[in-house]
Amino acid sequence: MIPGANKEEKKRNPRLEDIKDTAKLLVKNKLALTGLIISSFYIFFAILDVIYPQYLGVGPGVVTTLTRFTGPNIVLAPPTDPTFSKGWYYFLGTTYANIPLLPAMLAALYNDIWDSAIVVGSGAVIGILVGTFSGYFGKIVDELVMRITDIFFSIPYLIFAIIMVTVLARVFAADNITIPPLTIISVSLIVIWWPTYARLTRSITLSVKSQKFIEASTASGSSRVRNVVVHVIPNVLSPVFVQISLDIGNVILLFATLAFLPLTFLNLNEFTPELGSMISSSETYMLGPGWFSAVIPAVFLLIFTISINLFGDGLRDVLDPKLRR
Repeated sequence: MIPGANKEEKKRNPRLEDIKDTAKLLVKNKLALTGLIISSFYIFFAILDVIYPQYLGVGPGVVTTLTRFTGPNIVLAPPTDPTFSKGWYYFLGTTYANIPLLPAMLAALYNDIWDSAIVVGSGAVIGILVGTFSGYFGKIVDELVMRITDIFFSIPYLIFAIIMVTVLARVFAADNITIPPLTIISVSLIVIWWPTYARLTRSITLSVKSQKFIEASTASGSSRVRNVVVHVIPNVLSPVFVQISLDIGNVILLFATLAFLPLTFLNLNEFTPELGSMISSSETYMLGPGWFSAVIPAVFLLIFTISINLFGDGLRDVLDPKLRR
């Protein structure tokens, strides 16, 4: 036996080694790495908008700060062309409210990324809890949960989202409750997004609960609830993380779509720092001289959704056991 071999084995952390191997495989995947770099660029500006909004000139979700470029009296006019003579704020021109397009787009990242992350994160947490307990307890609980998820999956996401946004907006208005429109969209998407994770985690739970370590835990006196929390949930997190990385881009796109649609009761307008709302407010000029005020935010959104999906696809491939052999 080699002296010190046991000590070296003890020092090795299997989980850390696994993370290192995952990172190496991810770096080798050029598309996934490109998606990660581009996504990080977007996330950086979203964070910058929180910690130092003065740099962008637009505070996160604060409509009044958008007027600082034009003073107290907003003058609606056709978008102005990009120029390099007024500073970086005007590199991409202005919207028809005379708001510089570039800082407005960067400020909109806060709402799009943050709200979408809340939607996916909340949906994942709800889905994990519902799916694992449903799969582990089975019988009537499992049957009831699966039939509910079937109802959710039977309706297209966009139509379901529009229905939920409409219902919630009407309910809040009837009760004289003032809720920001982007919050209404977020809550609506949370309601329809958890079934994906419930079905995913249920299928994994059905496999995990038949493993020997679950039987040993039960034989040692562990309760079913403790088995789910301590043993089952940690084993479903890996595929859930992959699903989250894939869903972020889809939710951001759906979030922007709902903000783009002419849902007048949401009171979204050109002063709302959100990419879908910015595109919607500039669509009148899409075929005219101010086309860039609608096209540039659309391309900006498209690049981000593609990059986050490239990263998600790469992460799924990297975590595939067949690829890691």
